[in-house]
Amino acid sequence: MTSLKEKPGLFVFVPIFLTLLALGCNNPERTAVEYEDIDTSKDPVQTTYNSDEIIPIKIKEGSFNIKPVAEYKASAKVVGKESYSRGWAGKIAPVDLALAWGRLAEPENEQYVTFSQSDRWYFFQYRRDTPYPASYIINHSSNNHVIPATDNIWKAVKSVKVNEKIIIQGFLVNLTGNYEEQPVRWNTSLSRGDTGNNSCELIYVTKLRIGNEVYQ
Repeated sequence: MTSLKEKPGLFVFVPIFLTLLALGCNNPERTAVEYEDIDTSKDPVQTTYNSDEIIPIKIKEGSFNIKPVAEYKASAKVVGKESYSRGWAGKIAPVDLALAWGRLAEPENEQYVTFSQSDRWYFFQYRRDTPYPASYIINHSSNNHVIPATDNIWKAVKSVKVNEKIIIQGFLVNLTGNYEEQPVRWNTSLSRGDTGNNSCELIYVTKLRIGNEVYQ
């Protein structure tokens, strides 16, 4: 009779198989393929959304209502990505994507403007010889607090890399709710030209394209 000790390969195969299985579970499932180039030269498209629709979200420590206020679609270059996990905001919108479009998305302009993120804010710095004023940078970049509509989109968002071109689509939303028996509120910006508090986009993402691959 052959014992397991005479087949050390079994002890190697099982953990490797389980690891690969776990990694596979974390990969998003592609739902479509689109081959047309992502055009990052144009501004995001925003359309007022008139509806009484409310999207409920529940977590262990509280419950929230998300109200869509505008349909939104942006074709952009990812210039920053930051993950969050603390508090209710980290559970609802676990990733911020800093996006740029227009001439800011062109590779030759990376030398002039750099972006960073911290504490739900995004920042930019630009060289004195940049051909673009600060107003252009403000109007052609944004920080997006991402609320994934599905687990598959959440996996896709986690796979996004800086410098990739994406199309992010869904709704700009306002959020109200209770967390640990305390009221909370989080509103989206509806302008690309604002700065400071409440100038970021809070987006409920229903569709995400990364390169040629689409996730819903």
